[in-house]
Amino acid sequence: MLIAPRKPIGPEWRTIMGAQFLFAPIDRLMMRRARRAAIKKLRDSGRDAPAEADSDADPAAQLEELGDALSEALIMEGLQDWRDVSVQRVDNDGNPILTDDNQPIFDPLPFTPDNLAIVLSDVVTFDAIDGDYVMPFAARERAKNGFAASPIGTGEAVTPAANTASSRVTAKPKGAAKPARTGSKKPRPPKRKMSGRS
Repeated sequence: MLIAPRKPIGPEWRTIMGAQFLFAPIDRLMMRRARRAAIKKLRDSGRDAPAEADSDADPAAQLEELGDALSEALIMEGLQDWRDVSVQRVDNDGNPILTDDNQPIFDPLPFTPDNLAIVLSDVVTFDAIDGDYVMPFAARERAKNGFAASPIGTGEAVTPAANTASSRVTAKPKGAAKPARTGSKKPRPPKRKMSGRS
């Protein structure tokens, strides 16, 4: 029986770090476009995607870098608007401008792709948005198909079931069981013919 996937719901507002973000639902087409964008970004920055990288490089670091680039591409495409995102007001030298009682002044930051890139350049903010938007999608996909790689590189599809032996059986020492009887090795004497006389 073929089961058609449900149509994704529309964009939804999420509260992250006290601000409101409007996200489109992630779908497979979006994921493909984000993968291409992430690989292009790594290439343009002079780095290769993990599959093409130097064998001496650390694979875990490469995968983490590709994962961050993929998350950033998904956020850049999926985030459609925000509310209550502000930037601290600074002077021409980059020093914060404070009120008379030494409180920082914040100005609303309009939603634009350039401003989004600035917001995502902050590690804490990036991790918070990634954890709320991208990571739940990735976890659902792994749970749904059962073939995604686990953190140690073995997917559920190739993990032995609970009743599968995990170690080989060792042979019992000699003498523990008697050999099976296979029959006599000596030929039996032929039966004597009766002479017919009583």
